[in-house]
Amino acid sequence: MRLLPRSQSGEAVAISAAAVVLIGAAVAITASPVRDRSVVTLVLLVVVAAAGAVLGVVGFARKQRSRHAEVELERDTVEAWFDAPSLEGFPARSLDELLPGIGRAEVLRLQTAWLLAIQGHDAAWLTEHFGVSADVARLLVDSAQRSGSSSRS
Repeated sequence: MRLLPRSQSGEAVAISAAAVVLIGAAVAITASPVRDRSVVTLVLLVVVAAAGAVLGVVGFARKQRSRHAEVELERDTVEAWFDAPSLEGFPARSLDELLPGIGRAEVLRLQTAWLLAIQGHDAAWLTEHFGVSADVARLLVDSAQRSGSSSRS
């Protein structure tokens, strides 16, 4: 039985090794003769700095790995949910006027709100669940209703 997922076992080993080094450093300083403590302390500081560097590298690698997985998930989600037919009628120009300079994450959030407006959620619900202003929510709902009525005719 595996206690940690395979992707995190290396991180657990690195953290455990760093803890052992720190405990060993404390024991070595305490057990060393008084006249040698300055040399032992200097050597152990170097070892602790190396352990800190290892932990930093492990943390950076973990962050990069999770960021890569997040980008892959986002790309799959965008392709599956936000294709051209589902966004037909999305008020991109009007939103650009209301919210100049919005980023990619905000656009995805507004597109999600748009899809839910098409499904019948009202402006108050969009405001509450997506944190958009009442004007933006009304624009999404009105556009969704216009888009829905034009696709039915």
